[in-house]
Amino acid sequence: MRLLPTQRSWGIPATLATPAGHPASKCGEFMRTLLLTAVCLTLMLAANAQNQNSFAAGNANTGSSFGSLSNANNANPAAVSNTASPKQPAQRDPLLDPPPLPRAKVSLIGGTVMRVDDVLNRITIRPFGAKKNMGLNFDTRTDIVEDGKPAAEWDIKPGQRVYIDSQLDGTRVFARSIRIQSLGASGSGYGQILNYDARTNTLTLRDQLSAQPVHFRLSAATVVRNGTAVGSTADLQPGSLVSLVFANQQERNVVKEVSLLAQPGAVFSFFGTITFVDLSRNLIAVSNQADNKAYEIHLGSVPPSILNGLHEGTTVGISAVFDGNQYVARNVSLQNSNPSQD
Repeated sequence: MRLLPTQRSWGIPATLATPAGHPASKCGEFMRTLLLTAVCLTLMLAANAQNQNSFAAGNANTGSSFGSLSNANNANPAAVSNTASPKQPAQRDPLLDPPPLPRAKVSLIGGTVMRVDDVLNRITIRPFGAKKNMGLNFDTRTDIVEDGKPAAEWDIKPGQRVYIDSQLDGTRVFARSIRIQSLGASGSGYGQILNYDARTNTLTLRDQLSAQPVHFRLSAATVVRNGTAVGSTADLQPGSLVSLVFANQQERNVVKEVSLLAQPGAVFSFFGTITFVDLSRNLIAVSNQADNKAYEIHLGSVPPSILNGLHEGTTVGISAVFDGNQYVARNVSLQNSNPSQD
């Protein structure tokens, strides 16, 4: 008896081998072929099942993601539209947006535009009656209007007449608002009298912010007020603080009304809340209840016992004298306390 090659390859014992050509040999070969086919099918089905499970898991995850997106887009279109339609005010970006302007005195300056630098955000004007130019900074916080309508920095052209509400922002002179106005427009101002020339009816003021002289022309129709009484041009003494209303006529600032606010040696009473304290300079600012204006008051020789009680928010009563440059406290009384004496 001899072993078939197929029998050898499958390790069939010689005792189980059948003679060549025997019917049992053909049946065995058929069974082995069937067994091999079954094993291959089983392996293929197992591999296919594993692939289907992985594919199904991937589809489940992908389907969940797209399903959520689809539901979010289609669940309630009206709600999405209602949420997006109102324009919400943008919050200030502390890294990109400039900080809010500090609280400071605001001074009106009128002049002719000489140059506008859109790169450095700086405008150069020549104040009315002055011989030197003055530079001011501006940015997105600056309100710009032209003849009462909103405008932008590119609307400011050299040669135009502008009125600027300015203040100190650190060491810079900053333009809070810029009003571009036509001839005949009016404005208001505040400053200290440097000189009044009765021969030419020219009133020269020192602007509180820029310290530059500004010239105004008085006419026969100009009204001078000294407190609640009607005054005269004789009251316009150097060192006096005044506010005025003027109009630009033929490139001149013609004063309509000038009001005396303080004259050197005059005594004033203030009562209100402290809004600013700088004891290193003996300086405080008080929001006066009588006229709702803030005044800087120098403390002079106020006793330390009173200085220690001066804080922002404290209500005080102050008697001060205007010395031609500033208000100097003579008496200071804290709320529910006795006044201090010089």
